[in-house]
Amino acid sequence: MLKILFATTASVATMAIIPPAWAQVAEPAADQSSAGIDEIVVTAQRKAESAQKAAIAIDAVTGDTLIQQGISKAEDITKSVPAITVTNGGGSNTSIFIRGVGNITSSSYNDPAVTPSYDGVVLGRAAGAFGSAFYDLARVEVLKGPQGILYGRNATGGAVNIIPARPELGKNGAGFNVSLGNYDAVSADGYLNLATSDNSALRVAATRQVSDGYNRDGSDDLKRTGLRGQFLIEPSDAISLRIGADWTKIGGVGPGGSYIGSYTPGPSGYTFTPSGFDTSEGFNTDAANAYRQTLVGAPGFGFLDAMNQQQSVDYTYWGVNAELNWKTDIGTFTLVPAFRKSMGDSFFYGPAFNTAYSAETDKQYSLEARLAGSVGMVDYVLGGFYFNERIDAQTEYNQEFVLPMQSYTHKTKSWAAFGQLTANISDRFRLVGGARYTRDKKSMDGIINNFITFCGGLPPANITPPASFAAGCAAPGALPRYPNLLTTGDTVNWLVSNGWIAAGSTDQANPQVFPLLNGVGTILKTYNPVVDSGTYSRITWKASAEFDLGPQNLLYATVETGYRAGGFQLAEGKSSYDPEFITAYTVGSKNRFFDNRVQLNVEGFYWKYKDQQITYFTVDTSGTLINSNENAGKSTIKGFDVDAIVKATPTTTLNAKVQYLKATYDDLHLYTASPRDNIACPFTLTGASAGGAPVKDFNCSGKPLLYSPKWTVNLSAEQVVPLGRSLELVGNVATAWRDDQWGAFEYLDFEHIRAYWQTDLNLTLRAADGGWSLGAFLYNLENKRRIATPQRSPIGMAIARYTAPQTYGVRFSANF
Repeated sequence: MLKILFATTASVATMAIIPPAWAQVAEPAADQSSAGIDEIVVTAQRKAESAQKAAIAIDAVTGDTLIQQGISKAEDITKSVPAITVTNGGGSNTSIFIRGVGNITSSSYNDPAVTPSYDGVVLGRAAGAFGSAFYDLARVEVLKGPQGILYGRNATGGAVNIIPARPELGKNGAGFNVSLGNYDAVSADGYLNLATSDNSALRVAATRQVSDGYNRDGSDDLKRTGLRGQFLIEPSDAISLRIGADWTKIGGVGPGGSYIGSYTPGPSGYTFTPSGFDTSEGFNTDAANAYRQTLVGAPGFGFLDAMNQQQSVDYTYWGVNAELNWKTDIGTFTLVPAFRKSMGDSFFYGPAFNTAYSAETDKQYSLEARLAGSVGMVDYVLGGFYFNERIDAQTEYNQEFVLPMQSYTHKTKSWAAFGQLTANISDRFRLVGGARYTRDKKSMDGIINNFITFCGGLPPANITPPASFAAGCAAPGALPRYPNLLTTGDTVNWLVSNGWIAAGSTDQANPQVFPLLNGVGTILKTYNPVVDSGTYSRITWKASAEFDLGPQNLLYATVETGYRAGGFQLAEGKSSYDPEFITAYTVGSKNRFFDNRVQLNVEGFYWKYKDQQITYFTVDTSGTLINSNENAGKSTIKGFDVDAIVKATPTTTLNAKVQYLKATYDDLHLYTASPRDNIACPFTLTGASAGGAPVKDFNCSGKPLLYSPKWTVNLSAEQVVPLGRSLELVGNVATAWRDDQWGAFEYLDFEHIRAYWQTDLNLTLRAADGGWSLGAFLYNLENKRRIATPQRSPIGMAIARYTAPQTYGVRFSANF
């Protein structure tokens, strides 16, 4: 990899010193700009600059490109950014990975490893921005690698900045986009920009998006409404104030999936039996429920019931924020206060349980202050940041014979002081150094209770197949199947009123055992309160060098560290986990050649990752199933990224983005016990036991990180055909290759996402002045649904959520 990087860097350096007769690197004249490659202005380094001048690993996607590529939700951003993967596994949780760095977010209190931000405000949770913000955008910026200096909260994997289009002074205008497609899809968004005075402007935008579900049970649908308003005032050349507010409502059935098959334990391991379903069956069709009722669930070992309720999503996200910029003699002072709130509930089926339910309210306050200026040869950014978040939630995960219930309040307070200095050693050479001190305080006040129905008595007197069948546990009506309850008191009352346990039984604040009155089984109620708090702190730093080979040729090298705080969770014996750390080395070059008609950007990276926070299903000391956050040892991530754009003619543009990635766990051990031990890694016995079963240490060292395909390739071509003086016909084809990758930590065969191509087509007729356009689109030409999120259910099934099927339609846009 280093040889390839050095060779590429050398070739770039050679091209940069080619005589001007062969490579004109001067800025294009105004009348030539339409023939060259457009600039994208980014603010990733807390200043407005061309993406080509920013000595950082960044992909920026403009709002126009988002519309053309049909990117209306976060999962689709990989169409333009090969390094990123975004998944939604159910409820309101969103998981983000960049180059294998990320975490499967199954609980709302898990901090993201890739930090999302909306309009300059760092968010504690990803779902709000990624579920609501994709309309009337200026751009989306994806920063690759740790962001430990200039961003509000530390991120080990990167950051995703969603930046809405801002009010424009002195301009009255409006615009809209409307599209109609298969699956009864209707998408409409629009904006209005009003010059309210000579020095103020108002911008209002709204969206409505609906679509039928891609699955036969109605899941993977879309029902979203959003509204955003911003007011900008600049009373003088020195002061500007922008105030914004946004509101989003998300409803519908929500994310879904399908059964791939089931695993049956035996003396020689687990046997897999395919379900026979295609990728669009869903979990709640007649056929899916009939299949479900052929499967046996532990530890009651009776046949499962059909889903007891249709899944649904009902969430509201809203927030207010402001940005004050004040130019002073010592620099520009920036103040960004913000408040955000999300609230709602959802019923969902993940992971192949019966019905899970989550009701949650999140509130966050944040304040960031920065001072940016110059003293002599040194440019500086100094600042401070405060973040305060509270999450109140109640959840249940109905597994029919097991009913876990959680109720908790999770709080986070974080503050940081940071600074970055740039020494302009010469007109062409710069040295950059930065540091940030972060202090995070977290607390958890909650409880997890499980009602667990065993066939027979409590372990080790419980009865397992095939003896459980002889004991009558699989007979109809022999064991209770829990309804969707949220409190232990309601659950005990339900068991009493339905004649399962003795009359007069009451709920007590301790573990309890309830024999079934029919003598077939026993119910254990666990009692696991978690009241804990802790403080984490870290100094992260950055050092880099930048050199301009020419006016449009940049070389840079950076080393930067990142940190993500530890935290607390509802898991007996594993109530806390430690921080994670990363050190990233980067060498890169950004270039424009041939009169601004060729762009070639190259980046090589080498990351060392320590104590990664991972989430997987395991058991606690009593043998009870838990979804645990744990630290995974060490990993190494290395590779290179090549981004090329060629403006072959004034009307022909070619794009290619290629990433090579080798991301490997140097040290990864997973611990669990039967019947939760279906993991495809060699194991040894630890000598401990959980619920009477021996605990196994699965050594998965040498396995790839999740969502880290070895090769990713994005290719596209656009051709503009003039039709007279006022019309243009634009054709665009874009295709993407994703190499093999893994989607879950058990490394089972179905969790291996096979390599694939996916191709999108666009054909648009538009006014040459950009006033309107009418187009047709077809996404996923191959008409294949690929696995997006595989998951081995703890109750024995292999399931997956899939990417979108082939979609097509028409789109009309206008600006006036």
